[in-house]
Amino acid sequence: MKKIFLTLLPLIALLFTACDQDSNYLIYNDNAYIQFGPAESRIYTTSYNLSDTTKLQTFYYEEAQVTQDTVFFDIYAIGGTSTVDRPFTLVQENVAGTENAVAGEDYFAFTDAKVKGNYVIKAGEVHTLVPVVLLRSAKLKTSTQTLKFSVVENDNFKVGELTNNWRKVIFSDRLSRPNAWDANTAKYYLGDYSVVKHRFMIDTTGDKWNEEFIVYIKTDFSMLTFYKNTVKMALVNYNNAHPGNPLKDENGVVVAFP
Repeated sequence: MKKIFLTLLPLIALLFTACDQDSNYLIYNDNAYIQFGPAESRIYTTSYNLSDTTKLQTFYYEEAQVTQDTVFFDIYAIGGTSTVDRPFTLVQENVAGTENAVAGEDYFAFTDAKVKGNYVIKAGEVHTLVPVVLLRSAKLKTSTQTLKFSVVENDNFKVGELTNNWRKVIFSDRLSRPNAWDANTAKYYLGDYSVVKHRFMIDTTGDKWNEEFIVYIKTDFSMLTFYKNTVKMALVNYNNAHPGNPLKDENGVVVAFP
């Protein structure tokens, strides 16, 4: 009997450990929770869980008469559907060391009557898109604004997983890195981002090299390779035409492609 008890001890300890670990996770069958997540098509792919935490946006490519833009984030209700619409609540969080966007000046406040009605999970649904309306303020020509926001508990929802309770938009009216110029694209095709390199690529090809363009060429390996080789050769020609003075970026680093 003593031997059996000693044999079971590790299993008992493991069960207690598992219970303790489970206590770190939310149980969603007793309340309704809300949290951000990836696009619906990627909801079951773990590697995409935090893919859209931060989005980069710029008015740079827009005509002068365009005064606002909308960025969308996916959000999910957990715990089942409801027979009634369920509004959720968003609040801004200031980020230290950045220029934080000002409600009413750089974006429509989440409580603004123009947008407030959009922040709701409709009856019978568990997913919606969260629209964040950015405003083209004059200061965006010379500064980059950060808007971080979170969901907070209200009468309809408790907050879900803490790693997914926030999202962030970084925006300006200047040439800036598109979201599609990600780490993988930088490593294999375009190299590290810089404004000088970006403008050089635009001038070389006559294309915008904005989000839509980069997403498009990334769908075709041969096209992406063609553009990579085109700008790479243009850089070689530029440097040959300026011996001893290669193209450098805004930080004094020599521009290069992989």
